[in-house]
Amino acid sequence: MKKLAVIISSILLSSAATAADSYNSISHVGYKDADGNDIISADTAYYFSPRETLGPYDQFAYLEQITNVYAKYLDDDFGDKLALGGEYYIKDFVFGAGYTNYDSDVASSIDQFNVSAGYFFNPNVLLKATFYDIEDNENQVMFDLVYNHELNSTDYIGFTLTSDDEFDYRAVNAKYFMDLQQGNYLTVEGTISDTDGVGSSWELGSNYYFSKATSAFVTFNKNDDYSFGAQHFFNKNIGLKAGYANNWDDSDYDAYFANVSLQF
Repeated sequence: MKKLAVIISSILLSSAATAADSYNSISHVGYKDADGNDIISADTAYYFSPRETLGPYDQFAYLEQITNVYAKYLDDDFGDKLALGGEYYIKDFVFGAGYTNYDSDVASSIDQFNVSAGYFFNPNVLLKATFYDIEDNENQVMFDLVYNHELNSTDYIGFTLTSDDEFDYRAVNAKYFMDLQQGNYLTVEGTISDTDGVGSSWELGSNYYFSKATSAFVTFNKNDDYSFGAQHFFNKNIGLKAGYANNWDDSDYDAYFANVSLQF
């Protein structure tokens, strides 16, 4: 009986150690000094069902079905931007709506409205269309095809294909999440896009997690812009991310940034 009690206790302790953390509210407040341009940003999202982590406090499933509302704000030396919106999931469908206001210091204010609708062919495949009504500009329709390939209970490779209705703009985003065991994790994410008459671009980034609370990151893109830094969560609710960015060919461009995460 004593041996059985020890075995049960070990199982319970193991389950508690690997149990996922969950959040209903995720917010960020950030500051960036980009070559003399001060940028202040803030965003918040509320989820009507808990979002469960995959280990690290800031890593979640690539494709989720959780009704939410959100708000975003950005202010720099050239103007400010405010965005509000939400998504509603019901059975195999998702419906969304949003509003964005661009208030420029050198031009007139622009309002943008968007509505979207999507269908889940299965929990890992989503097709979504979004209609954008942009003030004093042509309306636009964008399509997203999202696929999540589950490698095991935690690891995945996710893909998002994006295009406009005339196929003038095309983009592919891919993300790989891997549990390295022993409390270490790795993400690799890249985006390639191409626009007729403009050209192509790409960006690649990676995060290495020393634990679910502490990580280091690096990014690089086609224009030789790069960034690196680190993030640490002091507990499951509060985290701090800080980093440095520059351009490989133009080292006069300096950017320092910091971001506070609030998750409850």
